[in-house]
Amino acid sequence: MSGMNLSRISRFTEGFQGQPFHIGLDVHKKNYHVALRRVDGTTQTWVCTSDPHQLCSQLKSLNVQIEGIAQESGPTGYGLARVLEKAGYYVVVAAPSRIPRQVRPGAKCDRLDCIKLAEYVAKGMLRGIAIPNTEEERLRGLQRRMHQLTDRVRGGKQRIKSLLLLHSINQPAGLERWTQTAIKTLEEMELDHVIRTHLNSLIRELRFLEGERHEVLDQIKALIRTSSQWIPFQCLKSVPGVGSITAMTFITEVFRPERFERADELTSYLGLAPMVHQSGEKDKQAKLIPVGQGRMRCLLIEAAWVWKAKEPGAQELYAKLITKHGVAQKAICALARRLAIILWRLSVEQRPYTQMA
Repeated sequence: MSGMNLSRISRFTEGFQGQPFHIGLDVHKKNYHVALRRVDGTTQTWVCTSDPHQLCSQLKSLNVQIEGIAQESGPTGYGLARVLEKAGYYVVVAAPSRIPRQVRPGAKCDRLDCIKLAEYVAKGMLRGIAIPNTEEERLRGLQRRMHQLTDRVRGGKQRIKSLLLLHSINQPAGLERWTQTAIKTLEEMELDHVIRTHLNSLIRELRFLEGERHEVLDQIKALIRTSSQWIPFQCLKSVPGVGSITAMTFITEVFRPERFERADELTSYLGLAPMVHQSGEKDKQAKLIPVGQGRMRCLLIEAAWVWKAKEPGAQELYAKLITKHGVAQKAICALARRLAIILWRLSVEQRPYTQMA
């Protein structure tokens, strides 16, 4: 696919100036692959450098009515989509998992990908995801970094325990809770020189990761405190079982909660809405599909256990769910779904939590 040729594009659009055109974009780090689709289904393609403003200038130079632009969400972020929206274009950023795929695999290249996106947006087959603004995207990225550090801290602790197990070294008292006394005991244990060097390295790594995690967490709290999210953050924390981590993750992942019109839209976004499968005379089976915000889903399930323990109304609801399903995992997932809806309403209405009736 070559660069944009104005004379070639002009011949392509001649006679169709009053008709709608659609654009498909295959976005990469170094270039954008662009497909221009006419109303008769014919496409013209070209490549431009990865400069959103240059692409906008090229689209404006076409002097045609562009009805929609489609691109996949990916590692390049949402900068291009924001620039196009600011220029007045209707942009659909589609999640890769939600883009229709062929039943049988066929040829695949960047040119074909952008042509397919142009076709799908022209036929209304794409449902776009919400595009965060610059502030929302940066805050969400920092929050996800905090969770990455949490995972690495957990992995560091597991590596220390694995080393002790490998060399048949008894764990000191308190290591299950990782108290400072237990870590100090680890540092003072008499071990073989090589094992001691290995263990000291793991302890230094663990302390570094914990320090980084606390630093990032403090920065997120400071940013939220000075932003418009401070009031919703306090409202979410008023729910028993919902702490700072769960509240800030909900705020950053479910940004602009008012965009959800119904509760089932929110639960589907979080991966907490059961999917019904039925065929012929077989009974319906509702299962959770592991899609959506996996980290947020896990935090909500953990918070639901605490909510159940502290809130009589939640305990009563859990008992009813257990009676119905007979499986604790199903009951707690249903309780987490109810908790997510409550958090959504509190963040939209910006009010503190009141106990369930």
